[in-house]
Amino acid sequence: MKPYAFRFGGEEGNKMKKKILLISLLILVLPLCVFAESEEEGGVYRLLDENGETVTWYAGSPETGDEYIAGDNRHYRLIQIDEKAKLARMESLGSFTLPDVSWLDEETQPVSAAKKSVALYCTHSDESYEPGDGKSSIEKRGGIYDVAESLKAALERKGITVHYSDENHYPHDAGAYRRSRATAASLAEEGVDAIFDVHRDGIPDAAQYESRVKGEDVTKVRLLVGRQNQNADANKQFAAQIKAVADKLYPGLVKDIYMGKGSYNQDLMSQAVLLEFGTHKSDKNEVLASTAYMADVLNRALYGGVSGAAGKDTKPAAENSGGWTGISWLAVIGLGGLFLYAFAASGSLKTAGHKMKRSFQEMTGGLLGGRSGRHDE
Repeated sequence: MKPYAFRFGGEEGNKMKKKILLISLLILVLPLCVFAESEEEGGVYRLLDENGETVTWYAGSPETGDEYIAGDNRHYRLIQIDEKAKLARMESLGSFTLPDVSWLDEETQPVSAAKKSVALYCTHSDESYEPGDGKSSIEKRGGIYDVAESLKAALERKGITVHYSDENHYPHDAGAYRRSRATAASLAEEGVDAIFDVHRDGIPDAAQYESRVKGEDVTKVRLLVGRQNQNADANKQFAAQIKAVADKLYPGLVKDIYMGKGSYNQDLMSQAVLLEFGTHKSDKNEVLASTAYMADVLNRALYGGVSGAAGKDTKPAAENSGGWTGISWLAVIGLGGLFLYAFAASGSLKTAGHKMKRSFQEMTGGLLGGRSGRHDE
């Protein structure tokens, strides 16, 4: 008895094929829609407390449910957005308790880590600084890369291996995070302990970022966390750890923490944060000066910097498996879409299986599932 092959025929078959093709397209496109986020498309909003007082400014598209932790650790949630007036009203959630970093006071020997490794990249490749670069946006290579490379050099002086990508993800639009996702995923595969997306803010008031650390003029750094991904809680705690260390060592360096709608590709790793160094109106020299202090903060937040109690407050890099989780899900979605496409095109489950197997062999160069170029039909 011949094996049964499920096939479509006639007009009904053609309709069913079209439906399956549409489903396949949706499966492939859905992740791109989920990860597409915009930063400055919404405009510049004033964030108000219950008394109508301005707490801070935000460049982008705020959403109800977003959270904000101010420099003094007051905790808010956005409850109403007035797009016409560019206002976002917030409710108070009390005071946010940062992680205990009292171990920074202990006079113990520095930790001698066998391996320290992080990754840096820039989603918004055009971002620049008017005082220093001449304009706020440079298409091919913005001044933000100079900031990322200054941070890289400072981290390397701390003994940290930095996997850095200067890949260009222009234009600065809602698809930028989708384009930078491949870069972030590739960096996560290097087995790094954390990954940082380097940006600058888009608010017009440079004074909100001006600060002095150790008698030096610097710009503050805003930490952004995407609240819509499976690592959101871990990302938030990592950002809180960074702020706690910064507040202890270099008060005034970290401006605040904003938890916005979206993922910012932070679903790839549990220790992933977006860093905004100043705004486009900030003096670039002051921005660059802040990178040395920030590198010390990141080193301490990740690796303790001291022995003993430090290890209790930092998450071991070996537990940071979010990168593989995110990448694995993308692979499953992609393979599912490929199978549905092959099934719709052939009308046969058996033939679809053969086509998918052959495509997979060709994509992997024959490393998995047989030799590349082998014909099964």
